[in-house]
Amino acid sequence: MLEGELVRDRHQGGGGGECAGASGEAPARRTQAERRARAESALIAAAARLIAEHGSTGVTLARVGEEAGFSRGLATHYFGSKAALLARLQEAALAEAMAAAAPERSGAGAVDELCGFARGCLEGVRNPTDLGRAFVVLGAEALAGASELTVAVAELDTRTREWAAEVVGQGQRDGELRPGVDPGAFALAFVGLLKGLVVQAAAGPKAFDVGVAVAESERWIRLALTAG
Repeated sequence: MLEGELVRDRHQGGGGGECAGASGEAPARRTQAERRARAESALIAAAARLIAEHGSTGVTLARVGEEAGFSRGLATHYFGSKAALLARLQEAALAEAMAAAAPERSGAGAVDELCGFARGCLEGVRNPTDLGRAFVVLGAEALAGASELTVAVAELDTRTREWAAEVVGQGQRDGELRPGVDPGAFALAFVGLLKGLVVQAAAGPKAFDVGVAVAESERWIRLALTAG
């Protein structure tokens, strides 16, 4: 259990010759911030597993704590509410998609950055992580009117649009993209395209061709930003 591991960290960092390694140095003790970050990560991962399999309706903070190997009250202590935990989970899913685009985000240019992000989102459909599956489930529940999810999903969409618009704006300032593109309008269509494709994949995974979806998304991005 992770709580036991955190306790062991404290004991190992308590000093004394019994804890010293061959070099005579005691192993480094994790800081409180590091322990909290590890615990929060484990709780988010546990929530993702539960939501991916069962949806969010029956998932409670107590159940998330147990799934993560902690006490029933730890998730409440860290997140305060189920809505806050779900918002953090969605942020983690977005970060995962952005990380998938990281190779294209190292100075390769705006088009490759956006194509890489789209590819990361859609490739996740092929071999979805628990975070990715939970993200799709939460999005579908928000569309159905789950009040505790709607605001978080809307905020996440806004942040993604702002990011995409900034990438386009920077590409225009760098002279890579044609100046006639409206960054905000492109970002609106960009997020809508990806969300629509992901929902299609969730609704009918056997009929969804990820390769075609990636290729057509990249073609649209390039045409929208560089053609004309």
